[in-house]
Amino acid sequence: MTIGETIRQLRREKDITQEQLAEALGITSRAVSQWENGRTAPDISQLPALANFFDVTTDHLLGVDIDRREEEIERILKHIRKYQEQGDAESTAKYLREQLKIYPNQPQLLTNLAAALQDYYFAQGKAETDEQKKEISDEIVSLCERALRYCKPADDSSFPKQVLIYHYLHYLNDKEKARDMVMSLPNITCTREMFAGELYEGKEALAQRQSTLLRSLTHMMHNMFRNISCDDEYSPAQKIEILKADDAVIKLVTGGKPNYFHCILAVNSAMQAVYFLKLGDEEKALEMLEAAYSHADSFETRPDGERFAPCWLSELVDNRGYIHKNIPDTAYDSIYHIIVSPENRFCETFEGNARFEKLMEKLREKISR
Repeated sequence: MTIGETIRQLRREKDITQEQLAEALGITSRAVSQWENGRTAPDISQLPALANFFDVTTDHLLGVDIDRREEEIERILKHIRKYQEQGDAESTAKYLREQLKIYPNQPQLLTNLAAALQDYYFAQGKAETDEQKKEISDEIVSLCERALRYCKPADDSSFPKQVLIYHYLHYLNDKEKARDMVMSLPNITCTREMFAGELYEGKEALAQRQSTLLRSLTHMMHNMFRNISCDDEYSPAQKIEILKADDAVIKLVTGGKPNYFHCILAVNSAMQAVYFLKLGDEEKALEMLEAAYSHADSFETRPDGERFAPCWLSELVDNRGYIHKNIPDTAYDSIYHIIVSPENRFCETFEGNARFEKLMEKLREKISR
């Protein structure tokens, strides 16, 4: 059997078209057709990509054995985690593009590239033109769709779905496609976080459960509180009540020592100031702006490697080394943008107010560093 015949057989076993194989390899479907008809053969540089695409051994297609391939994928993922921990989405994307030349249908690599592009060009705002945004957006969607196409039945497909959902909602405003993807996800009681602790023993199991507690009762519940508070059905007084409930949950779960959740509390305080001003309570609005600055300062100056205070979070550490450059604004920036927004009327209302001017001076000093 020629290499072209082998390629045709493997392609049919995978139930994919010549066009889909060509897309994965970055070539034309005509080139694939010529291989399979025996008119030409793949270039030697394309053989590793073909072997990995079809999950074949060295004996089957000049190849790369499966065990070694899995080890190599793990090495690649470990390598990009270093970039991700530094928030370096640009280097992540550059490195993954090279690796996908060898492993063109690897779902984890495809999705990590999509996530890195989304972080760099959209979250960090590096796309310079609408044309570039459209080009990168199309690539992100294509990468995730390819990842889903090549996921095996036993694979976890939630990561590419998560990236697609976020992109559909926040950058493409396509709620219909987002809805279809959301409804394909498992419900909250059937997630890996709910069962992860069962896989370990002792302190490791405890740390897993504590991590789930912290994430579910702060990140998830905070997002729900925030989204609820933005609903126009609520009055300014009710929105303040909702944000205070969010603050209370964070402080309860963290034992009154919020660590990196001071960033959330800073924004919550600034938004409460917005609503107090709408209610005509200028004194309370100014008090909440000062509280927002205090939380921002606590967040930006908190010590590295500090453990969370309560016994129910005893195994968790606040690691400041995990830098999120995909959110380039500091906590100071976040509250400053809320304050100077013309629609919130702080600068207009507090013009000439000594407390307000002092607060703004401190903020500008922090932001300019």
